[in-house]
Amino acid sequence: MRIKLVLPLLFLLIVQSAYGQRRARQTDFVSLINRASAPRIFIDHIVLPADSNRSVMSVIFRFDNDFLPFKKISPSDDFEVPAGKEYYVTARLNSDVFKGKSKQRGNPEVVSRDAWIDTLFTNTFEETESRKLYASGSLSSTLDPGNYYYVLQLSLMGNPNERNSNRRDVVIPDWTKKETGEIYLMADNLSKNNAVQTELPLLNMEDNVPFGKDFFALIRIPDYEPSSEYSIRISKARANPKDTTKANSVYEESIDVNDIQTNVLPQLMDGERPVITLKTTSESFTYALVKIPNTTFENSAYVMEILGNENKVIAKTFFRSYWPDMPASLYNLDVSLDMLKYIVKEEQLKELKTGNAKEKEAKFREFWKSKDPTPNTVYNELMAEYYRRIDYAFKEFGNRGNLNGQDSDQGEIYIKFGPPDSKERQFPTNGEVIEIWQYPNRKFVFKAQSGFGDFKLISAE
Repeated sequence: MRIKLVLPLLFLLIVQSAYGQRRARQTDFVSLINRASAPRIFIDHIVLPADSNRSVMSVIFRFDNDFLPFKKISPSDDFEVPAGKEYYVTARLNSDVFKGKSKQRGNPEVVSRDAWIDTLFTNTFEETESRKLYASGSLSSTLDPGNYYYVLQLSLMGNPNERNSNRRDVVIPDWTKKETGEIYLMADNLSKNNAVQTELPLLNMEDNVPFGKDFFALIRIPDYEPSSEYSIRISKARANPKDTTKANSVYEESIDVNDIQTNVLPQLMDGERPVITLKTTSESFTYALVKIPNTTFENSAYVMEILGNENKVIAKTFFRSYWPDMPASLYNLDVSLDMLKYIVKEEQLKELKTGNAKEKEAKFREFWKSKDPTPNTVYNELMAEYYRRIDYAFKEFGNRGNLNGQDSDQGEIYIKFGPPDSKERQFPTNGEVIEIWQYPNRKFVFKAQSGFGDFKLISAE
């Protein structure tokens, strides 16, 4: 049996939004490694217009497999198992929607309840640890205009001790009076069936978008005028969605009239992945579906604005890049700069580390840009591999006397040259273990120092 420990308190902590991969304040490697390996879940809500000035408020969620406590299937388990499956987990998520604001006192009125229940299976142990595989769904309520809040309860493997999430406030608008539009983030695998219906899979990662991948924005244009021109502007922003101070603009483009649909109503279709469909309606709702060239954007935070007549902002949202396998050594700029010591001379490293945070960030990006094997993309394979090696060295070569495995002799060789073609251990009669790493054109010999995994380089050929 294999059981993964998931503390109930964890739901309370990571139900908060997963913003800011690069804004970590921790500078010790252990904290960064723990942060990078923390389980991922995404929970958000969207509000869509419905008939008769009502709205559908949907809580959308995604639980990555590394968050879920999978268990190995045994012959005694009394349920039907799909062919080839080895592990399973049961999950239940309940939602209660209350009238009013979350801070009000008294006995709130429950106006809606919904539940999602599922049993998930995987083929292998590796899939139970995956961040590319996940469970997702939605919980929906039809509501009149006003103030509401909702609370979620999560139960895993039938645990009766459900824990509540924090309360989240929701304002349901009066669509006849709302002057600003909404922006929904969609995946770039759309399938257009015909002129009146389009299937739009939600990214379902809160305000995060996959780093280095294009995506779509579905935008409601309020008070649409066919004779008016509309455009989109994207600017860099701070990493906190509550502080959307803009920096330089990185993208501006007019919205093509062919990307605009009038008299359509979005509806959320629940399945293995939440999908929005646009269907014709007598209501005067207008939406634009615009492709966002995120492959050209750096791993950063952004503000997206939709501009109407006289450049008036008619819709606005915050988003940031999300790199699921981002090395922990890239989470903090000072740590990232320190880790260049293995390939950069002391004087150059000192110069890279001078200046304020903005200046150091610019020099860091320029350093790696000059070495990018694919300069036409924002993803730098060489940089990613370098810092991946540092993370591996930290975990693999640390020992009781030195937790920082990247600073060991074996760690430094691994960072510089990567994994060896072969490893060989020899056990001489004197008890001092020898380990030999063989590369195509070089060989390194290490000798154990204390028997606790600390090897010292004694020969390099």
